[in-house]
Amino acid sequence: MKPQTFIFFGRSGCGKGTQLKLLREYLEKEDSNRKQFAYSTGDGFRELFTKNSYASNLSKDITANGLLQPLFLTISLWGNAMLSNLEQDNHMFIDGYPRRKEEAEMVDGALKFFNRENVIILDFIVSRETSKKRMLGRGRYDDTEENTETRLDWYDKDVTPSIEYLKNQPGYIYIEIDGEGAIEEIQTDIINKIKPYL
Repeated sequence: MKPQTFIFFGRSGCGKGTQLKLLREYLEKEDSNRKQFAYSTGDGFRELFTKNSYASNLSKDITANGLLQPLFLTISLWGNAMLSNLEQDNHMFIDGYPRRKEEAEMVDGALKFFNRENVIILDFIVSRETSKKRMLGRGRYDDTEENTETRLDWYDKDVTPSIEYLKNQPGYIYIEIDGEGAIEEIQTDIINKIKPYL
């Protein structure tokens, strides 16, 4: 098996984090000698928030209001993670970015720089209602009624064009995943759909 690259898209609460973990476990079994690189901007920002700095406080306020983080900050987080940790033969998992078309162009440039081929986009489709219900059920400090609506709005306005941009670039494979089902059903669907490309 060649090194694989996956980009996970989906509204907040769609279950992509759970499915990313399960896919990593699957690939660990199928290709046990290959290391993996995974980076989630959500985790990156949560780590930033633990620091008591001017930048972390400004960034935390943005998240607390359900708004999109500045482009430079998001790119610096995932860019530094790739530069520091990505190895040539790693399987690669991208979660939580890109969230804007401009960022999608940067991700595309980074993947080309690192010679990543046949990038698989997994787009988890859930309704606004399902997404909102799941977000409010998570119990995160930033999952308020108002913030969930704001995040759903910017997903439709900003993230959807990112997906459209990438899926129309050469070297990308776009796969829709129904995110409304049970965890095990979704995992089976993912594996069945990606197997022809592995």
